[in-house]
Amino acid sequence: MKGVDSSLLIYALDPTTKEHAIARDSILSLESWAINPTVVHEVYHTLVLKRGMKSIDGRSKLKAVLRDKRTHFFNITKKMSLFSLDLAIEFGMGGRDSLIVGCYMTSGMDAVLTHDSSLLAMGNVRFRGRQIAFLDPLA
Repeated sequence: MKGVDSSLLIYALDPTTKEHAIARDSILSLESWAINPTVVHEVYHTLVLKRGMKSIDGRSKLKAVLRDKRTHFFNITKKMSLFSLDLAIEFGMGGRDSLIVGCYMTSGMDAVLTHDSSLLAMGNVRFRGRQIAFLDPLA
């Protein structure tokens, strides 16, 4: 199973982007995927406040993702937060990126689907006996 980053889910849920179909299909082609609260709320923020989607539509799209039986939802724990802070320091990541990646790493994900150039530049990250790859389905 792969974790989905906000940068990809935004394209998958916004039909006005040229990347929409590829992003959507790259997620839907998976048997299952994972998201977490940070991803959900980053996507809502971007769709509604930056892309001008109606708030009710943004919420509706995210509820559909959350209710999909293929979606695994990882809550963030104190242990994950501590791991993610150390991850941020070790790799120079921002707080939200490190929290998303740290959540997926501590939950056993082997890859994150993303379109975030700063994450993609890292390629693979190994930290405290865990490893995760960053893959761009839009490349």
